[in-house]
Amino acid sequence: MSRIINLKNDVAKYVGITLERVESLAAVAPKSYRRDEGSKRSGRGSRVIFHPSKKTKALQYGLIKILLDDLPVHASAYAYRKGLKAPLLKNSMLHQKYSFSIRIDFKDFFPSIVPEDLFKVIDESGLFPAALDSADKRFLENVLFIRHHGLMHLAIGAPSSPSISNAIMHSLDVLFSAFARDKDSVYSRYVDDIIFSTNRKGMCDEFLRFLSTTLSGTPSPILQVNATKTLVMSRGTRRCVTGMFITPEGGVSIGRTRKRKLRTLLYRYSKHLKGEDVLSKEDLNYLKGNLAFVLDVEPDYYNRLVQKYTATMVNSALHASVS
Repeated sequence: MSRIINLKNDVAKYVGITLERVESLAAVAPKSYRRDEGSKRSGRGSRVIFHPSKKTKALQYGLIKILLDDLPVHASAYAYRKGLKAPLLKNSMLHQKYSFSIRIDFKDFFPSIVPEDLFKVIDESGLFPAALDSADKRFLENVLFIRHHGLMHLAIGAPSSPSISNAIMHSLDVLFSAFARDKDSVYSRYVDDIIFSTNRKGMCDEFLRFLSTTLSGTPSPILQVNATKTLVMSRGTRRCVTGMFITPEGGVSIGRTRKRKLRTLLYRYSKHLKGEDVLSKEDLNYLKGNLAFVLDVEPDYYNRLVQKYTATMVNSALHASVS
């Protein structure tokens, strides 16, 4: 059902500033980003991240609450879905029982999403009684998209980008999920990381052909498969699903590399407590976050760490204060 939304006025009320201030901030928002480099989810390599200014971010949070949270998100989308707990684990477990999987990645996913893609989704959602007018479009474009090399597109690093990408991918998620269901298989997406799993040999290649054909006939969004990252995996090998490993026995693991780093940091943390070593804030945050993750995902390994380093020391690291 449609409802009346006065975008700029509603954002002004949410942020607690005047309408005039909202308009002046929106005018400069596309150029208010700070460039940074962050590590990829896989831990291998880095990606360029654009952090919006605090003022731009405040406007984006306003639009998330007022508009973006109400746009449709498909059940096959596991990243940044409101109310979904342990999304990485649940996404991995979805594929546990299948013999074959294919992992597909999109080339320049966020930069491929442009304002017109969002306008189309909003108009089709029925949230507004009429199509967006030019003033609303200009406001959304300025607040939610970065201007980079003269082009407007989604930015990796903006809090609103995941919500927008999920909404824009909804129609494709519907098609890909239906294909999987008809083939007694399963499909999921974590941002731009697509996983299709099946028990039928050759079905992974058939899904890739279907996906590629669908994308070539889809005018919005315009996406391309990153062929260098397409990977077919089978039972008996380590299958990696959004940073989690499905073991040949069908279990879920954080993987050897992350376990090795955790052991190293726990050893250093024991020295840190004695004043014989100093862990950086980054290392402490990594240790805390990954211990909590292991406790949730692979509790047997967490218990092994407790046996090796004592419950007192591991719990101390888990709840360490990072100033």
